[in-house]
Amino acid sequence: MRAIAQETGAYEYIIGLIYERCRIKLHDGKEALIKARLGKRMRHHGMESLAEYCDFLRTRAEEDEFTLVVDALTTNFTNFLREEDHFQFMVQQALPAVLPKGQRRFHVWSAACSSGEEPFTIAMYLADTFPLAQGWDWRITGSDISTKVLAAAQRGVYAEERVRTIPPEWLRKYFQKGLGKWAGHYRVKAALGERVTFRQVNLIETYEHRQAFELIFCRNVMIYFDRPTQEQLVNRLCRFLVPQGHLLIGHSESLTGLSVPLRCVRPSIYQRA
Repeated sequence: MRAIAQETGAYEYIIGLIYERCRIKLHDGKEALIKARLGKRMRHHGMESLAEYCDFLRTRAEEDEFTLVVDALTTNFTNFLREEDHFQFMVQQALPAVLPKGQRRFHVWSAACSSGEEPFTIAMYLADTFPLAQGWDWRITGSDISTKVLAAAQRGVYAEERVRTIPPEWLRKYFQKGLGKWAGHYRVKAALGERVTFRQVNLIETYEHRQAFELIFCRNVMIYFDRPTQEQLVNRLCRFLVPQGHLLIGHSESLTGLSVPLRCVRPSIYQRA
């Protein structure tokens, strides 16, 4: 009974830790996921039980260990061209509407970019619609709380099964096909990759950007937060959105009932006043 109580307390500690650091709520029933994802860290320290690992976190762990815990428990699924209508809206309506006549420089923020599929999808759409050779100067910022996925994004290398949703002509134009030991992998070409900058950002903490953004993607993130945290998060995002700029959220998400300076253009698409 004591061992069961210790394990239960360990799960509660991890759930509280993730909420404190990220405002992400790991609901009851996530015990198996927690133990599976933290198993590598437990084995690294030679620990057999989650209770023992939590005692280590409480008493003598360095800050880097907490970063690894966050990395393990906040990594989310993503793929190229996910919810593709958003990218089409970006190039066909959002950017043409917000850019003053003659302005060819603009910025887009992928605020939960995971391993880079979203910002590189944005980059392909922009390169195709607003060619650099025609004087356009656009930049993309990709951010995430996880250093692990950011490292993967910065490498820009993807297994063949990860790029199957990319149109063949874009795959040839914007990716290099791996040879030898890299067979079966594709790497983002430098000309596209240099348009994307990656940085670590915890969306519920204080952060700054050097510029405002004409468009912000923050998709499939708020489903993990409670409503007060969602409102706080969106208001912080809006600080960096130009007037009439757009915020795009996941199709399963909604800002209904939140006090934010945005109007709903269509489900999952909002515009700043």
